[in-house]
Amino acid sequence: MSNPSQFLSVPPKKAYDVTLSTPIKNFIKATFGDKEDYSASIDGLNALRAEALLRSNYRDDCSKLLRYYDQLHAIEYKLPITENQIRIYFKWQDALVSGGGLFGGKQKTNGSWKLAYEKACVLFNIGHAYSELALAQNLSMDEQMKAALRYFQLSSGVFSFLKDYVSANSLSDLSVDFEPAVLASISWLMLGQAAELIHLKSSSFKDELAAKVAAHAADCYKEAYTSAKTESAKKIIPDNFINIMHVKHLLFQSKTEYHAGKQAQVDKKYGLALVRFNRAKEYADQAVTKCSISAFTPALRANQDEVAKSAEAARKDNDFVYHERLPDSRSLETILAQPIAKPFPVTFPITPDFRDLFASLVPIALNNALASFSSKRAEIMNIEINRLREATNVLNAYLASLNLPAAIEDRGGREIPPSVIEKANEIKRQGGINTLEKMINELPTSLSRNKEILDETIRMLDDEERGDTELRNQFKERWTRTTSSTLTAPLRSEAKKYMDIIQNAIHADKIVQEKYRMNRDAIALLSKQTHEIANELPSASAAGALRDAYSVRELHRLMDTVASVKAEREVIESELKNTDSDGVRARLIAAFQQGNHNDENSVVVNEIEAIYASLRQQVNESVSKQEQLVENIRRANQQFQSEKQGNASSEMREEMLKNLARAYDAFQELLSNLKEGTKVS
Repeated sequence: MSNPSQFLSVPPKKAYDVTLSTPIKNFIKATFGDKEDYSASIDGLNALRAEALLRSNYRDDCSKLLRYYDQLHAIEYKLPITENQIRIYFKWQDALVSGGGLFGGKQKTNGSWKLAYEKACVLFNIGHAYSELALAQNLSMDEQMKAALRYFQLSSGVFSFLKDYVSANSLSDLSVDFEPAVLASISWLMLGQAAELIHLKSSSFKDELAAKVAAHAADCYKEAYTSAKTESAKKIIPDNFINIMHVKHLLFQSKTEYHAGKQAQVDKKYGLALVRFNRAKEYADQAVTKCSISAFTPALRANQDEVAKSAEAARKDNDFVYHERLPDSRSLETILAQPIAKPFPVTFPITPDFRDLFASLVPIALNNALASFSSKRAEIMNIEINRLREATNVLNAYLASLNLPAAIEDRGGREIPPSVIEKANEIKRQGGINTLEKMINELPTSLSRNKEILDETIRMLDDEERGDTELRNQFKERWTRTTSSTLTAPLRSEAKKYMDIIQNAIHADKIVQEKYRMNRDAIALLSKQTHEIANELPSASAAGALRDAYSVRELHRLMDTVASVKAEREVIESELKNTDSDGVRARLIAAFQQGNHNDENSVVVNEIEAIYASLRQQVNESVSKQEQLVENIRRANQQFQSEKQGNASSEMREEMLKNLARAYDAFQELLSNLKEGTKVS
């Protein structure tokens, strides 16, 4: 297809094949586990890259290229493709040649571990594809003319966006194509060509508007030329491109003055028209003189002839007919550009029907934020639950030391107090001492197994670091790999965390073993049948006379309050354990969808506070309430004890009942701790 206007397209960068599958699969498995199989998505990404990049041109179709860019954008915050995490080395050949000259020289090949580099290279080729598609249109057909205009504006927008993107991601040193002045020049060049296309339709415009459109094209080509002539760009952008930019700037200055002269004639300002035409001729002559592209010369000469004829005709008309005084050309009003052509912004997604291959994959930062929420939630939950349990244990221990409520239920003889029967039945229902012994005996096995796995992991990390150090010492500066200590820092951090957990578990096991040893005999007794427990209890005379005493009635009332406090704590503990995290997840996802990738921590903190503020208050009130309750029990029990008539057998019986009450509390605490410990290991 002929190209008399010498429209230019940007050459493409050349992509090299890389394997995406293995490192991405390994990362997803290590980070998210096997909950969902992403094999098809990863293979789809691999195939999409090959279809999008490993081809020679995009004149027929660039939809795969656009889809691949959208997919890269979609995974940018989901998959950390960097040297230290998902290690994929992207290799590309430059489109431009440092040192000047025409395209087709020896381009350099560069590479990077950054996903941003791959994304920038794809963007460059999208800009190239749009420029190619623009040149492929038949400009004699209105619809294709409109398509070409749209493609040039799209291309301009891509290179403008890319200039900011490479600066934000420190990519300028990775390719001569990414030199900011080069990208700025190309963006202005594409916009100038868009403005030129609009000017091609100027025969239907009034000359006043045509002049403003031509001025816009002239301004764009001037900006392109100015950027191209900077020290950093002039040895990269080819000479023929720079010449076209310069010549077209002169050409459209000529056309601006030409249309302004025509408009002056319409306005019957014949002296002004002649001055405008003369200026147009000066620019037209310069354009012909400066042009080094032979194929462009005929179009420039045609413009030169048209302007010269108009200037000569205007001179004759003014000399023989109008005799208007000619204004000073230096005082002429500048023609203000009409920026009808504008760079189209790059938006996500570029393709309207884009479907993310990894739609269900949570962004890594969001995953970290959710993990942080879970960790902080567990931390607060454990602190508050432990406060409740510790307060309950203190209360139980105090009641056991007073033999309450058994002391006010005990009728003497061989009869067992109802509260003791209830405790014994509960222990038997939970498996009794046999269940407890079995769980305690299994602890050393699970702990040692976890410690062996962790020790072996740390040993492998140490071996890898020693090997890296030896190779670094051997090859010196030739060994360019990132240091082992940097690459394995996240793994060592995780290993330390789990080693701390195991050490805490070992310490906790010692406490469990000691508490079990102290209460074993009493737990064993409570695990027996009711008549066996009765036979073990010392008998004593009944204290029936005290059953209607004020102190006994008061203690019964206080024991009901104790039961109420414990029931309330069970409800609070259940609420602490079952707080709903869906709201937090929804807010974090919404923040990411809106591009607020730095807000997840503040959302976590705010949500934690919102969820647990009222529950913390309930815990505080419950603990505070216990202080007054214990004081009331102390006073009532003191009066009860002074009214009791004790003997040796009664004291022995009361001491055993206290031991049984303590044993029940110890059993429940041990069973809860062992279940949680087994769950962790």
